[in-house]
Amino acid sequence: MRPYEAIRVALLVVLVSGQLSLAQATANGEVARSGYGPSEWPQTLPMADFILSLQNASGAIPDERGVITVNEDSNMEYALIGLGAAYAATKDAKYLDGLEKGIKWLADREEMKDPKWKGSWYYVYSADPPYSRIPTSPGLGLTDVRGVDATSSLFVYLLYLDQRLTGRSTLAEANAGNARAALDFILNRNLDSDGLSRSSWQLHRSDRRWHFFQEKYSADQGDVYLGMHAGELLYHDAKYAHAAEVLRTQTPVRIFPASLQRYALGMDEHGRLDSSDDGNSAAFSQGYLSWMWGNTVSNQAALQWLRSKVQPDGSLVSVPGKAAFSLNVAMLAMASRSLAQPAPRKSLQWLVDNTYDSNTGGIRRSRGANGNHEYNNETAFCLLGFLGFLPFE
Repeated sequence: MRPYEAIRVALLVVLVSGQLSLAQATANGEVARSGYGPSEWPQTLPMADFILSLQNASGAIPDERGVITVNEDSNMEYALIGLGAAYAATKDAKYLDGLEKGIKWLADREEMKDPKWKGSWYYVYSADPPYSRIPTSPGLGLTDVRGVDATSSLFVYLLYLDQRLTGRSTLAEANAGNARAALDFILNRNLDSDGLSRSSWQLHRSDRRWHFFQEKYSADQGDVYLGMHAGELLYHDAKYAHAAEVLRTQTPVRIFPASLQRYALGMDEHGRLDSSDDGNSAAFSQGYLSWMWGNTVSNQAALQWLRSKVQPDGSLVSVPGKAAFSLNVAMLAMASRSLAQPAPRKSLQWLVDNTYDSNTGGIRRSRGANGNHEYNNETAFCLLGFLGFLPFE
């Protein structure tokens, strides 16, 4: 072969390889988005409107219609992520307005005076002025909760989400003190020496003192990751970056037992894993962590576990005899999107046919017993699943 012919062949190989790589990348992108979005699922915007319909003039979003409790188990914060996803899909200003009003309301509830609790929130607030805390018991012998790791971290993620959607850092800068206080509270009061986050502080009825609840919920590790990574992106602080990386790498090591081939529900203070499932708790961990951490070995197994629970009609039942929960389908869709898989159409259609309320736009919790509740957070997770929204795309 003459020298110039060799050069020509080499150039052709490079060009063809580049075209194939581009074609493959394009194909992968098309697969990753296949079956998601409002054009595929017109029910998504009514879901977002349902969340907006709950929001009052002050910015608070009650947990469901007909109650005044706000942000129990970080419900309102998840609902606001749903509004952010709706704005990303539509650019309709009403969703962005709802997100920003909600952020401001949450900022006003944050403890910023008491040094011991600075950067934290109570478990539940009232939607009515003066928006006082509503003492709420999570279990026998307990009268209230505060300092929940998820609540502090998700507030910072919401600030990041606003900046991502608007291209402006106005809210993130105005609330930089609140955001840093929230993340520093977790670093100082919740993180264990292994880098994983412990849940919260509980008020005991017996002695009326706050006690540390040291359960390391697997989903909470994801919540705290969202906040720490958001803090890294917003404020360029190495301590937040380090915390996020430890959470991302150590959660699959510490709370993903090989025997289960899925994330456990959590780990107690003695290092014992909780592999229980009440019908949707296990599915939530699999979908939520896969959604934020993408295509890893652990998340491939978690997605496979979710798929193994899909019934012939498309519903997802993780425990035989339990209800078919809407949240399980949402988690299947969120994990599928993050791992560049097409939307689970049959399961999403099951949700539309069985638990989507066309009158309100809300999502009923399940089909069957106790299925009539339409919570803001569960509707938001379904919205994320239908839209194919990713946390840091």
